[in-house]
Amino acid sequence: MASIALSIHRFIDRRLVSFLFPALFLVVATFAGSCSREVQLPVVRLALQTEPTTADPSFAVDVSSGMLVSLTHQNLVRFDDDGKIAPDLAESWELYPDGLTYVFKLGRSGFSDGSPVKASDVVFSLRRLLDPETMSPRWWVLEPVLRAKEYHSGGLFDETSINAPDDVMVVIRLERPTAHFLSLLSMPAAAIVSREMVAVAGKEYGRTPGGSGPWKLKRWSAGDELILERNIYSSVKNVDVDGISLRIIPEPMTRIAEFEIGNIDILEVPRAELERWKSAGPTLMEREELSVVYIGLNNSRPPFDDPRVRRAMNMAIDVETIIARVLFGAGRKARGSIPPGLKGGSRGSDLYPYDPEKAASLLAEAGYPEGFEMEIWQRENPEAGRILESVQAYLSRVGIKVKIVTREWGAFKQAVDHGSPDAFYLDWYADYPDAENFLMPLFHSSNRGGGGNRALFSDSSVDSLLDAASSLADAEKRLLLYLDIEKSVYSDAPWIFLWFPIRYEVVSHRLKGYNMPVIFNSRRFTGISIR
Repeated sequence: MASIALSIHRFIDRRLVSFLFPALFLVVATFAGSCSREVQLPVVRLALQTEPTTADPSFAVDVSSGMLVSLTHQNLVRFDDDGKIAPDLAESWELYPDGLTYVFKLGRSGFSDGSPVKASDVVFSLRRLLDPETMSPRWWVLEPVLRAKEYHSGGLFDETSINAPDDVMVVIRLERPTAHFLSLLSMPAAAIVSREMVAVAGKEYGRTPGGSGPWKLKRWSAGDELILERNIYSSVKNVDVDGISLRIIPEPMTRIAEFEIGNIDILEVPRAELERWKSAGPTLMEREELSVVYIGLNNSRPPFDDPRVRRAMNMAIDVETIIARVLFGAGRKARGSIPPGLKGGSRGSDLYPYDPEKAASLLAEAGYPEGFEMEIWQRENPEAGRILESVQAYLSRVGIKVKIVTREWGAFKQAVDHGSPDAFYLDWYADYPDAENFLMPLFHSSNRGGGGNRALFSDSSVDSLLDAASSLADAEKRLLLYLDIEKSVYSDAPWIFLWFPIRYEVVSHRLKGYNMPVIFNSRRFTGISIR
């Protein structure tokens, strides 16, 4: 949905929400009477630039697949449109005073074949995610569960860690208090599948899913279209349309043309087109994305191991001008790593206003009065190239000569994971809407490299504070601690902090009840009607 120059989140071997979120382009349309496709009114039509790879929760690592999982499955709990935890299969839950034991009580819901969802299906689904034989790249979602690491590494499954005392009760025990555990349970990987349907489908479950979500898969025409219809057995309410069509439309100009002739009800506005659509007539909606764009600096090698150099590089770049001229205003300068779209997100002081004279002074103080040469790596992307050319020009004014290196995905991923480049242009999109997700993976030393901390930042005091915050039960105290941690990291400048993107969509008058969600997997297209 976002047109970010490069979207590299958690790589598949660790925590990838992936490059594919910016590639996911949402459109919604009513179905024209003259259309020959197998869809009847009233239908919501979506267009994806990238086809989902699977509907199996254990293997959904890209956002289009995660969206499909969320449409066709339920979790114990879920995110609502505002990113808050809400009931899903579990109608209620309780955390014991020890902070280690969750008890969930299931409501009544049914899989797409009509069979009821039982607590045993929940245990099967979560155990399947952890099972080393499943080989799920998302097993880490349940890492806080008691002895989960041991089981995933080939040890025995602890039957007390996830169990079902009866058909409606699920008990989950944790290794340690984990304040964001419900957020983890809301991710697509933790969606609940039918034990019987998985047994029948085997490895084909990803193409023939049978979850208890509001929609079930009717047809999947590879490379063309997926058609969903109502799951009449699901407990999800306010399903007011008959189906969903997900068409694969990679060309942006085709999507724009479809909107302009009235076939599409929602269009994500390309940045270069923003001014035109502000006065074009249809309702323009905007949402601050839960993502941050940055240039990671390799903190493990000179000269980037010196915070004076890193601060100088931040001050040498006029980020506000790049936002205005290259992004057409669709972003907010980052003053930390936590997006403003999250509660308590970054709204503090700008420690790095554009000041090339101060930048040059800091470089001289650090022993680089003439600057130095360096490389910034990027994945192939035209907008990223334009952004880095601007960065290159600004840094040259303080003596830093930048060579821009472009690589295809595999080579780029491998190099960044192993700490090869001097610097790299990336963004990070939320796995779940929690401040922890913009600090722990990005700056804890245990996540250096492919775990998310690709700047190889290391600070023992930051590690200790992050560990402490993760177990705090008091939400307000926890948030305040995260904001203190963010300030500490921001002042150390492990990155060149760039911006938080803003997403814009234009909405046709034909669609009623649509809201832009804060995170992709809260989108179920319930409560929507077509006039």
